Amino acid sequence: MNKILLVPGLHDSGPDHWQSRWHLHFPHWQRMAGLPWDKPDLTVWSAKLASKLKRRRGRVHLVAHSFGALTAIAAARLQPHKVASLLLVAPADPTRFGIADERLAGPLQVSAQMVASRNDPWMSFERAEHWSQQWQVPLFDAGEAGHINAQSGHGEWPQGLQLLGNLYRRAEMVMDPAQAGWEGRPALVFR
Repeated sequence: MNKILLVPGLHDSGPDHWQSRWHLHFPHWQRMAGLPWDKPDLTVWSAKLASKLKRRRGRVHLVAHSFGALTAIAAARLQPHKVASLLLVAPADPTRFGIADERLAGPLQVSAQMVASRNDPWMSFERAEHWSQQWQVPLFDAGEAGHINAQSGHGEWPQGLQLLGNLYRRAEMVMDPAQAGWEGRPALVFR
């Protein structure tokens, strides 16, 4: 059973983005599809993701980038029993999209990890620290890594896979490596 769901940001994260490359390596992971990729609307995006989560039999680990991270948080609040964990990479600042802080405020009710850059044009590191505290989520300081996407040189992004592996362990998930698609990556096999 598939336990990973990739949630891209604007423009569906593009073919050279680490999410797209991970999906090529692990084709049985799912990827959110069918969103209006050029029209970031938190209500529309999160409702569609929540609907997808509702139809799932089991819980899923959401791996989200930028506006997709905001979408994953909002959807996880609508379907908390369907989300095992959230990997929130370079979340966009809600204010950039006219979203009031109150809409996303409050602790997340699932295991999560936030990854932020000190020179991300979509969210300042100070705001990332604010959201980390607000969501009560550990913050991984990626240094000066831009928006942690293809344009900032994060193609395969092996460090991200390691962070995902650490999140799995924190979420206390027991996985069959053959089902999850971790073959050939022994550092990420959890026993």
